[in-house]
Amino acid sequence: MAGSRAKQFARPPPKKKPPKAASLITPDDFQSSADFEESAGGKHRVGDPQKSARAFIRALDIYDQGLAKHPSSFDLAYNKARLQLEISQQPVLVDFIGVELLQWLELTLASHRRALPLSAENVDVLFNTAQVLTSLAEVLVEDGEDEGDDEEAKASKALQEALELLSVCLSRQEVLFEQHRADFPDVEEGGVALNAEEGAAESSTPTAPSAAQEDDTDMAEATVETPVSPSDLLDTVHASLSALTTLLPLSDHSALQDLGGMARALTEDKAPTYIRLLDSTAQTPATLSLALDRAVFIAAYANAEFEARQLDFATYLSRLDESFSIPGKETDASLLCAEADARMEMVLSALDVLGEGGGPNLPANTCWKTLSLSQELYTAASKLETDDAKERKAEVFKSKGDVELLRLRFTQMPGTDLSASVRSSGPTLVKNAQTFYKGAVSHAKASGDEEVEEEAKGRWIVAGEVSRVMFGGEGSGAGQQGGEDLLEVLEGCLAQQRPGAKGSKGQGGYCAKGRGWVAMVEPVVVKPVLKVLVVFDSVSSSFENTLSGQSGRSDA
Repeated sequence: MAGSRAKQFARPPPKKKPPKAASLITPDDFQSSADFEESAGGKHRVGDPQKSARAFIRALDIYDQGLAKHPSSFDLAYNKARLQLEISQQPVLVDFIGVELLQWLELTLASHRRALPLSAENVDVLFNTAQVLTSLAEVLVEDGEDEGDDEEAKASKALQEALELLSVCLSRQEVLFEQHRADFPDVEEGGVALNAEEGAAESSTPTAPSAAQEDDTDMAEATVETPVSPSDLLDTVHASLSALTTLLPLSDHSALQDLGGMARALTEDKAPTYIRLLDSTAQTPATLSLALDRAVFIAAYANAEFEARQLDFATYLSRLDESFSIPGKETDASLLCAEADARMEMVLSALDVLGEGGGPNLPANTCWKTLSLSQELYTAASKLETDDAKERKAEVFKSKGDVELLRLRFTQMPGTDLSASVRSSGPTLVKNAQTFYKGAVSHAKASGDEEVEEEAKGRWIVAGEVSRVMFGGEGSGAGQQGGEDLLEVLEGCLAQQRPGAKGSKGQGGYCAKGRGWVAMVEPVVVKPVLKVLVVFDSVSSSFENTLSGQSGRSDA
């Protein structure tokens, strides 16, 4: 999903008691009542998601009632659409509502399309509509792994529309920003008033009104657009680069140069100018964030060129080295993980493009070193104590397990330039994978991330079976499956993960888009995947025969 949050107008806190339904007459009446429900939903978002979802549904119902009476009210149309977008970014809320994410995003897009004509130059609705289109495209790309090129074509169209809207949004934001600076010349470039007291008094961001003000005026219900800030401009750049990165693997090679030109203008021209407008204390983190966006785009661009046979492996590797040579990355989990993801994607693409039969085409030793570096990067990220690092910990451990299984795949390839000690490291690698998946389950359980917990548990189970069948291990201990069920799981992996099969193509970011996600048959494991794989496809035919024999014994 797109990372930026929905843009929201600044509104005062809702009154403690909303008007009764019968007394809702004006658009402001409906907005006040919806605000109250939104506030209630926000309070319970973490502690009681079901209660939160019910409050948000009530708010959406109020917006619908208001729009039925006031179809031209931009505030009601915008805020309904904005709330739907915020819900889409909370999977637990979407699950409780009882619709698929794709369907919810389509409903959200329809709401934004209704709001957009009511205020076509409003930068917030332009930005949010682009966010919905980008999120919709990401879901379509994932669905396209199973359903084919039609979904990818829809995703490409949505991303192109998102980029058009973001371009209009950025141009409009620049105009508004310059207008605001002209209207308030005593404000520094960073948006900080030269006279702090005067700046506080003249701030255009509303504060909560007093009780007397609420009684004397309806301004408490008015929607107020806050001035465009340099941070807003950078948000739009970030969203544009995210859309461009997602679009790259969906585009023909002939279109790559144009996409690269758009990204270059954003990263080398627009964004540096905006960063200089920030307060000095905000410039360093903004520069680091831009470096991350740039590196991820370059990695995706190189991947697209490599898979189109327009770039050799050595140049691909050097581009990754250059783009991720970022000062300060060792303290930033997002940068460490992005580089690790990009290097894993490069290795997987090498297997797709160059083949894994050994011989001179596949630089197995370089791939091994690259995977070892990915493991080091994930390890460094897992040891950080920042809030971002803590939130990523379960995903990081899951990725660490994936690295080990991908390295296991290389140990099974004949005729490579890997050393004897590396080729004999299979038992250790699969044992490490089990340990990391177990850690992912533990961290996901602690953070309440049920989806990651289920995915990691599924991989843990399969890694345990790989250990048992290939190396005589004891299995994972994470759960027991009959031989027939296990064989069906592995057959699914073989069908979907073999290079060239649908869904095996990378999507411009290993962790973000995934590569060949496979749903296991066992209902207790919802989306367990070996996203790295074809471990099983690279094992000798006797391995499959062993599994078939195991299945027969289980049936007996």
